[in-house]
Amino acid sequence: MSSTRGRPGRWRAPFALPTGALALAAASAVAYAWFVFGDSGDKVFCGDPLASGYSACVDQMALFAIASLIPAMLAFILMVAAFVTPRLRERPSLRVQTLGYSLAAWAIAGFTFVLGGLPSV
Repeated sequence: MSSTRGRPGRWRAPFALPTGALALAAASAVAYAWFVFGDSGDKVFCGDPLASGYSACVDQMALFAIASLIPAMLAFILMVAAFVTPRLRERPSLRVQTLGYSLAAWAIAGFTFVLGGLPSV
């Protein structure tokens, strides 16, 4: 029996926080993939396809979509490493920290993608 179970009110589920962080990171991954690779309605941010700046706008969106893949791949690698690496499996606090970094990387990837859809200044 562990020492924390003997004290009332001090025990917590060992997998509650990492599982919640994994669920949040996985939801971010699915939302990112759906947002980037889903049909966006013919680049609605770019306006009329016959307008003069339409092709430049589409190129900008494609460039930012590719650039957002870098933090997305980092986030995915961190998310997988949090549950595959033996060292991280032994220490739940380190696993939660790794999943937190993964979630931050998903946020950066999503922000980068959305930034590409904004009009050029």
